[in-house]
Amino acid sequence: MSTLVTTAKQAVRNIARFSHELDASPDLQSRLSYARAWYAHRENDVWHFGPSKFCGYQGMTAAEYVDDDPRDGRRTERQLSQWFTEISEDAPLYEELAIGLTAMLAKHGKVPSAKMRINVSTEFYEIYSATGEPDDRAITDLLIAVARRLPKIERERVRSAL
Repeated sequence: MSTLVTTAKQAVRNIARFSHELDASPDLQSRLSYARAWYAHRENDVWHFGPSKFCGYQGMTAAEYVDDDPRDGRRTERQLSQWFTEISEDAPLYEELAIGLTAMLAKHGKVPSAKMRINVSTEFYEIYSATGEPDDRAITDLLIAVARRLPKIERERVRSAL
């Protein structure tokens, strides 16, 4: 029986291993379109992806993944949710991730499931949200903080411009 990962580092190693295993395993390639929950890790400005059942078990390999040993994706997703955050389809980061995943699958003649979900490490997402492409609320909070520091006449000028 496979053992669930116990750290985010193990999951990230599995994401990296998935890319290598995928290139060498036609059986693994044949199952790509069935995966719904994908986990992404960015290294050197390149996104790497792995499905939850591959990422969620310690030391997973292509041979183990395709051997049809019963593994539960709900268990892996629950385990991985400790360290990863699902990216909503309306988030700016989602498009970048979807393009990367679609390109990876296309190399093997596959397309993503219509029900795909993409997750990134919570740590990455928090940093990205604060420094990359912040959501509208973060921008608004920043504008408010800046406006509070302005003299009253400048605040009025900003208000009239809006």
